[in-house]
Amino acid sequence: MAQNVVINGVTYQNVPEVDIPKSGGGTAKFTDITDTTAAAGDVLSGKYFYTSGGTKTQGSIASKSSSDLTASVLTVTAPAGYYASAASKTCSDANLVTGNIKSGVTIFGVSGSTNVVDTTIASGGAAAGNIVNGYKAYVNGSLVEGNASMVSVTQDSTTKVLSIS
Repeated sequence: MAQNVVINGVTYQNVPEVDIPKSGGGTAKFTDITDTTAAAGDVLSGKYFYTSGGTKTQGSIASKSSSDLTASVLTVTAPAGYYASAASKTCSDANLVTGNIKSGVTIFGVSGSTNVVDTTIASGGAAAGNIVNGYKAYVNGSLVEGNASMVSVTQDSTTKVLSIS
């Protein structure tokens, strides 16, 4: 924003800043700040700015880094503040591996193993007596070893009579 300035009786229109020579060299610069809109909450803590009324004010935004982030379960909490660069926090769990995920399911890009299947049967699941001796099966998540005897069936070629033993 520019101001109209009067120096030695002469009016200068729309002046954005005034440079005045300093004793010993250099210049002092006076800039119009009446259009400043920053507030303490817009500026980093430890940094200063001038309000539109000319008051020198210190910022109040805390400077943060990725070490300030906390993660639990699947929630990442970023405290309020200014991040000078990208901040990230990786949530991980050593148990999030293929062998712990059911076949056909993908969790956060990790696919389930074909060796992990749902063995839950609502009703009518097999028992040891339904599984032939020497064989094993999983029923409702538990390993069941069979104890059923193998049945032998023979048929007489002439009479066609079946013999079961």
